[in-house]
Amino acid sequence: MTPIRDLIDIPDRVHRDDFVLRLSEGVTKPEETLRTYVVTPQLADAFDRALDLIKGALASGSSKAAYLHGRFGSGKSHFMAVLHLLLQQHAEARAAEGLEAWSRGTATGSPAGASCSRPIT
Repeated sequence: MTPIRDLIDIPDRVHRDDFVLRLSEGVTKPEETLRTYVVTPQLADAFDRALDLIKGALASGSSKAAYLHGRFGSGKSHFMAVLHLLLQQHAEARAAEGLEAWSRGTATGSPAGASCSRPIT
């Protein structure tokens, strides 16, 4: 039987920054950002709300503010990096699992402006 240590790589040391995505790196390395991001139904709804806020601000020509709250390492920068990629119409971001609605134009915040199949709360 193969020992577990031969099946997985366990580093000798782990530092707090090993699990952090810096926003500046997230937007310049889109493939890595998307590869390491998992879109849950709650995150898909959060993307809908964020894109709706942006769409509303653009439509009204006014500034809007939002507050993104979360503990260290909870994914705030990762969320913002993926949001940036969506706004840049990055093909891989729009086709990522859980974010496909933006490639079909069925998300609320999509450029087509069609209603989203997911409810927004």
